[in-house]
Amino acid sequence: MKLKILSYNIHKGFDRGNKNYFLEEIKDLIKNSHADIVFLQEVVGKNEKYKKKGLIDSQFEFLADSIWNHFSYAKNALYDHGHHGNLILSKYPIESWENVNITTNSLEKRGFLVCKINIPHKNNKHIYVACAHLDLLHRGRKIQYETIKNKIRSLDVADHEPLIIAGDFNDWNKKCTTTFEDELGMIEAHKTAHGRFAKTFPASFPVLTLDRIYVKNMKIVKSQIFKQKTKKHYSDHLPLYCELEF
Repeated sequence: MKLKILSYNIHKGFDRGNKNYFLEEIKDLIKNSHADIVFLQEVVGKNEKYKKKGLIDSQFEFLADSIWNHFSYAKNALYDHGHHGNLILSKYPIESWENVNITTNSLEKRGFLVCKINIPHKNNKHIYVACAHLDLLHRGRKIQYETIKNKIRSLDVADHEPLIIAGDFNDWNKKCTTTFEDELGMIEAHKTAHGRFAKTFPASFPVLTLDRIYVKNMKIVKSQIFKQKTKKHYSDHLPLYCELEF
């Protein structure tokens, strides 16, 4: 059985310069990926300023509508006029979910959204997946790596069971491999397929490898930066896609 995975920081629906609102185009892109499980970061749950401008503000409901029957949204950043956070969309039932607060400073409100998903496969009744959005600075990420490692180890994940952690790691200095590869025994999809992390930021001229899809006990079939139909970039990040096999 194969699983198609997409991870995308949608930048609250705006392009890098915050000039153009591309939420409908982002939804089309996600649909065209035919992903089974989608990991999204910087998704708006509510924003009164968007409403006043006539923009869709309940982004998680709009993105989940008609395609993915199951979704889990977790607010991380709360402000007077609304909130935003991480979102997992799934074609398969989400049995349970938990949002782990991994905030390390007052300027960056971060979360680690963990879901247990039931997969219709004879040898796997469920799979744990997690959506991450980590700090900009390495000193904060070091703390978050430990929190994530401890959380994963606390789950009832057997050594042979599959696990996926995807999202915006902001790991421009490539320091998270010690935790995810050496200590948690995971592999990164694009690095495994191509020998290097995917360059996903900034979208117009990607030079930084910020976005990752880490997996355990699954085979990497393919991994790529998911291409858009136009030269316009809907976010400041590029979407990362992979296909996995049990």
